[in-house]
Amino acid sequence: MSKTMIITDTCCDLPANLVTDYDVEILATTFNIDDRFFNEGIDFTPENFYEILPAPKDKIKSVSIPAAVYLDRFKNAVSCGFDSIIIIMTGGDAFPMYRTANEAIELFKTQNPTADVRIEIINTKSYTMGAGFIVLEAAKLAQEGKSVDEIIAKINDSINRMTIIIDAFNIPLSLPDSTRPWKKYVQFAGSYHPFPTIKINCEKAVELPIIKGDHTSFDQFLGYCVESLRDTKPDYAIGYASRAKEAKAIAMLIEEELGYPPVAVYKLGAISSYTASKAAITLCYKAPSIEEQFSK
Repeated sequence: MSKTMIITDTCCDLPANLVTDYDVEILATTFNIDDRFFNEGIDFTPENFYEILPAPKDKIKSVSIPAAVYLDRFKNAVSCGFDSIIIIMTGGDAFPMYRTANEAIELFKTQNPTADVRIEIINTKSYTMGAGFIVLEAAKLAQEGKSVDEIIAKINDSINRMTIIIDAFNIPLSLPDSTRPWKKYVQFAGSYHPFPTIKINCEKAVELPIIKGDHTSFDQFLGYCVESLRDTKPDYAIGYASRAKEAKAIAMLIEEELGYPPVAVYKLGAISSYTASKAAITLCYKAPSIEEQFSK
């Protein structure tokens, strides 16, 4: 039976209660803040991240995971009998972790030329819990003993159906420019709301205009979330709201409309709140037919 190690990092924002049933290596993202280094989940939590910032945001000089950390996990995988490793990334090659993980793979091959282990990097074409759900999917399949090819095929299929509905206040600046046509709309002052809702699927962003008039921005944002879940039927869907009160209201209304609750409603992690809004809350949904797998 195949034995695959799943590696990700804290940028996927996985809530601890969703990971307890699976064997996942979650690496702490390291923040260089004014030449002092802080590790997410060790030195700070999403809730107190802004307490360690000396202000302003440009005091953060880098965000990364050293190649040596990945290399250590590769060596541990071999010693524990794993025959394959899948590294699941948020942001793909736009994030520095993509570079250091590749460096670690080359170092490992050089230092261990006879090691019989396959190492793959998966770009989720997403961020925060968009990547987190893919990690959970991969971990479940690995636990069932699926081959690395079966795991990659399934999660790539899920990646292509990942849907994110987000308001422009909270779009991470770290997304590649090709995914950010929303930039031109932010300055737009016509009949639409100057900060439209954006639907992102597989790195393609589409404007969902918020029209001023009879309905509130909240009602229209809620409508887009319901439409995506009911009509598009993605494997996974994520919506973001700026305030916890809004997020909880959206979760309640969607449950009333569609008949199933969100998997999680929680505050974004450090990299997401740093590049978006420190007040952002995420609502995570899984397809109704399989939602119970990850509900607690």
